[in-house]
Amino acid sequence: MLGYTMCGIAGIFLADRSRVIDRRQLERMVSVLSHRGPDEESLYLRGPIGLGNRRLSVIDLAGGRQPIFSEDRSKAVVFNGEIYGFQELRRELQGRGHHFQTLSDTEVIVHAYEEYGRECVHHLRGMFALAIWDDTRQELFLARDRLGIKPLYYAWDGSTFLFASELKAILQVPTVRRDLDPCALDDYLTYNYIPAPKTIFRDIRKLLPGHSLSVTSAGLDERVYWDLVMEPSAPRSQRTCAAELRDLLRQTVALYLVSDVSVGAFLSGGVDSSTVVALMSEAQSEPVATNSIGFAEADFDELAFARLVAQRFQTRARELVLGPCAVKIVDALVSSFDEPFADSSMVPTYHLSRLARERSTVCLSGDGGDEQFAGYTRFAEFQQDAAAHPFSAERAYFDRRTWITAEMKALLYRDGLKRALSGYDPFSVLRTYFDRARKWDPLSRIQYVETKTYLADDLLAKVDRASMTHGLEVRVPLLDSKVVEYAAGIPPAWKVRDGKGKYILKQAFRDVLPSEVLSRPKKGFSLPLAHWLRGPLRCLVEGRVLREDGVLTTLFDIGRVRGWWEEHRRGARDYNRFFWALILLEAWARRFLDEPGQQGLYE
Repeated sequence: MLGYTMCGIAGIFLADRSRVIDRRQLERMVSVLSHRGPDEESLYLRGPIGLGNRRLSVIDLAGGRQPIFSEDRSKAVVFNGEIYGFQELRRELQGRGHHFQTLSDTEVIVHAYEEYGRECVHHLRGMFALAIWDDTRQELFLARDRLGIKPLYYAWDGSTFLFASELKAILQVPTVRRDLDPCALDDYLTYNYIPAPKTIFRDIRKLLPGHSLSVTSAGLDERVYWDLVMEPSAPRSQRTCAAELRDLLRQTVALYLVSDVSVGAFLSGGVDSSTVVALMSEAQSEPVATNSIGFAEADFDELAFARLVAQRFQTRARELVLGPCAVKIVDALVSSFDEPFADSSMVPTYHLSRLARERSTVCLSGDGGDEQFAGYTRFAEFQQDAAAHPFSAERAYFDRRTWITAEMKALLYRDGLKRALSGYDPFSVLRTYFDRARKWDPLSRIQYVETKTYLADDLLAKVDRASMTHGLEVRVPLLDSKVVEYAAGIPPAWKVRDGKGKYILKQAFRDVLPSEVLSRPKKGFSLPLAHWLRGPLRCLVEGRVLREDGVLTTLFDIGRVRGWWEEHRRGARDYNRFFWALILLEAWARRFLDEPGQQGLYE
């Protein structure tokens, strides 16, 4: 057997060596991650360091217990994720004199660190959040995968460093303050998620994708080890590019299928998930176990396309049709996400993960295809805007991506929150990445920005939390580092053709996928919220958000909110995204702030 494990990790580092790690505190941090690793819990304490792990075994069920040590036990690693094709790296390290005790990919990491130091991350292909304690150097080294598939949170007050796979684990430490970051709150109401490195709490941060972090008693040293480069590769014909892409995806999906437990698939009927299912069917003899979500409302339902693909590849298909009752999980969602998050597709993703987990421990999904192959219609819109209005295109894109406008915020926010936000512009989140991508063409610029923001902090965060809540591992072959780097080198004209995206991907699989799937318009994975909020979900607004004694009253003018609700309820305006964001924020505040002694709302 080979060794992959999905899990949750947590740890404590004390800068003052005279202090002692509180074992019970570490146990509390690790125990709240049990959903990420229901099979096993382990702790390691030595001097100033404490490492913890919750494990979901996928391969090498007996040999992957963490932490795993170097030969002389001077280095220890805990790790959440998978290193694909690690056997090749293992052989390379064995050739350099390293001796292995297990078949686990985790052990490859600690030996790679021994050999290459913090540069070891360049040798890792996969999704990961890892922590390595170097006892010789008295240094803690952390790293997150290139695209942010796996999460990693941390807090540092100058004397104690905490890290974990989820924010809730850090909140188990009583000394961690729960003061709101007003800029993060404003970002949430702008984007529906909180962009890294911010979290909703001032004192807790997310490690950025493609970054590493070294921690010693002297402080923190954060570095960028990888960034996306959107530059065309060596010239070749379009036909050659399509053939190379198809072959690369074939190899990648085959690699991602390696497991000692059952592997299924998410199938929406879109080009991306259908491509993955097609390649899974080609790579294995048994039918693929596919899982699909639909809605009674025809405008939101995609099951007809999913059925076409399931029939084409003779999958073992399961479907679930969602109605308004699906949203009864709001409080469960808040507990899973730990901070405000209002992408409504979190609901079907949560139910899809639960459906898939009934017969699979691992699923492959098509996430990332839109970012890598320019599938979103807004990408083509940005191209057009940049050509016609080069100096205002970025701000126009921001305005289209804004769920709650600046004008609404001016009426909504109470004076205390306005003062706390004085001088802050949420567009600065995007401007940082637009500035880095200034030398590239418009399509490459917008792909870069979305990969750094929406992909990492919305889409991938959503899939990780929804799936791991049910102990399901989701693998994303379209975001394999080799696929991403290849896609970045494809000329823009081969990605968007006649205003439609994914041209080269569709060309690569035009003889494989149903024509109806290839020609269908792009549709998002979302809920019929506008209709539901006017009917069966009214109670979530009227019974929670609009309460005069509710937790949101110190932040917002509830009278103004009530007026907007009346407009929405009558059908005069569509404020469904606004009210969904407030529903989730209210539920989150009750769960994480409405506790004795906890402060954070602005008076």
